[in-house]
Amino acid sequence: MPTGTSERADLLRLIAEAYRWQRRLGHEVVELGHCGIVADSAHPDLWDANHADNVTAESDAEIDAVLAAMDAHLGHSDSRVVHTDVFTPERFIARLAHEGFAERPVVVQMTCDRLEPTRSAQVTLVEVIEQREWDVLADLVAVDVREGKRTGGLDLDLDFVRGMVANYRRKTPGYRFFLAVRDGQALAYGAMAIAPNRMGMIEDLFALPSARRQGIASTLIANFHRDLRAAGCDRVFLGAVAAEDAKALYYKLGFRPAMLTRCWVRQVAAGD
Repeated sequence: MPTGTSERADLLRLIAEAYRWQRRLGHEVVELGHCGIVADSAHPDLWDANHADNVTAESDAEIDAVLAAMDAHLGHSDSRVVHTDVFTPERFIARLAHEGFAERPVVVQMTCDRLEPTRSAQVTLVEVIEQREWDVLADLVAVDVREGKRTGGLDLDLDFVRGMVANYRRKTPGYRFFLAVRDGQALAYGAMAIAPNRMGMIEDLFALPSARRQGIASTLIANFHRDLRAAGCDRVFLGAVAAEDAKALYYKLGFRPAMLTRCWVRQVAAGD
């Protein structure tokens, strides 16, 4: 549970709610007594489409019930996945560690009230709407997955990429993807959304290795931030993998660390 002023606690809760909304977007959610569960049997390997979140369980009986519910609703997958944040009871997180759940790369959620001036790259932002644009996005996602920085270095195949893009597509139009294009070539992509609680989100940023350090990511962020604020978002946030260098760029642009979110994973045999 976060400590400090009630204003700060309110901000953290808004971030947690918005991030949870983004993960759930496009999926059916089973709301249980001490958690929510998202399950997608068509894409069993996607953690964002097969997970538990919003866990409030603290007693042994409550925790046992959450773990049993995951087995019941996620039996089609060979993973048990839980997303946690600062509001997740510490006793539940300790139980995850005890039960053999591994902590995947930690994400630093960073907020920005005022974006710092930044150089603009000569690119055109194209919203991903038509099939040809989704095909281009899929090619970039494949490079992203092969690089492995955002997926924790997992060895993932083309079927996973297809599922990942299908999951992205299900989230539209509430979650909008854009390509950064120069001379007819897509060099980067990113997404933005306005959560129901009016928090502005910037997510899923990626640039080709050959297109980095050219101001392209900064241009995507600046455009997203401008549009989100113009649409009435008082706060804008994004997530940075704690172990990666991108967080330094976000800090330079005016984003400040607010809270950590984590993903916990335990491998099981499908059907167990």
